[in-house]
Order: sequence, then C-alpha cells, then structure tokens
Amino acid sequence: MAWTQTDIDRLKKAIATGARRVEFGSGETRRVQEFQTIDAMLKALAAMEEEVSGSGALSSRRTVAGYNSGL
Repeated sequence: MAWTQTDIDRLKKAIATGARRVEFGSGETRRVQEFQTIDAMLKALAAMEEEVSGSGALSSRRTVAGYNSGL
C-alpha cells in the first residue's frame, strides 16, 4: 500500500489523541490497523513519512567547490 499525506495525518491525530486504532486509505484500499504500543505507531509514522517524502529513494547530493587564489 502506498502511503499518502492523509494517512500520515490520520496516524498523527491518533497518536495525539491516544487512539490505537487507525483507518488508512479509502474505498477498496481501506485498511484498519490497531497498534499495540505508541512505539509501534511512531515507527510506522517514521516509515510512512520517509516513503512519502521520497527520502527512501536515491537522494541527490550537492557539492560546492571552493577556490582561493592565494592573493
């Protein structure tokens, strides 16, 4: 299942309110997940945010060269 920002928002709301049961997706892709611990919720949140932000994919690195003429 591909996570969306809406799924992340729902999980954050559940964490904030103390709910352990979260509904993700809609329609045919609807899924209800019940978490056992807050730690499990936080780990899931981190994984979801990584997937949505794309940081789990190849990242680009910017390099800036410096030059000093010595004068």
